[in-house]
Amino acid sequence: MDLSENRFLAALDPEEGALLRPLLRRVSIAVDRIMVDQGAPLTEVHFPIDAQFANVIRFPDGSAIETAVVGYEGLTGLAPFMADRGCAWEIVCRAAGDAYVISTSALRAVATQRPRLMARLLALTDLYQAQAAQTAACNALHPVPDRIARWILTARDLSPNDTLVFRQEELARLIGARRSTVSEAASLLKRRRFIAYNRGVIRITDRPGLEAAACDCYAMLKPRLDDAHR
Repeated sequence: MDLSENRFLAALDPEEGALLRPLLRRVSIAVDRIMVDQGAPLTEVHFPIDAQFANVIRFPDGSAIETAVVGYEGLTGLAPFMADRGCAWEIVCRAAGDAYVISTSALRAVATQRPRLMARLLALTDLYQAQAAQTAACNALHPVPDRIARWILTARDLSPNDTLVFRQEELARLIGARRSTVSEAASLLKRRRFIAYNRGVIRITDRPGLEAAACDCYAMLKPRLDDAHR
């Protein structure tokens, strides 16, 4: 078991890693699998390796919007885990792959005895809270192409892979826009040769150009993401 495959686990002290290693197991997760239902108690958390997860808010009328993407920087369901509350959103696998999974009771037992581990969990909670707040502001203020550029860059930072899978309907849920609007914006980024995009598979071909095209939210949050794993 290689804990370096997840950035949060890789940053732990050797003693903390040694305590968690026998409690973890590696699993493969299919796309669109619902890991936690909205409102349900949390019994497990996942440390993504190359899988990615989305936090999705579902409304009574059947509509839904994604509020965050979780990748190999951290773990799923962190806020409800820390509060020991039911999950206020649905957690779904947005990109198939592998992850390490641990029961919430086992992780909590270790974290309560290891102050440094608890401090790292709190620091990551702060990062996720900042991301959620920035996303709310971003969706209210910034144009669709800028927001799509931001999410592509963010998703790439949260993945060990050079290529990303982003279906148009998911991008629409992430930025709160119509699918047709997302298609036009993604085509614009493709025409400007910032990305290669075909059938939901995205590869960044000009990162400086894409960063320049993204809204300020990306540059504002990137240092917090980097600091969370130092």
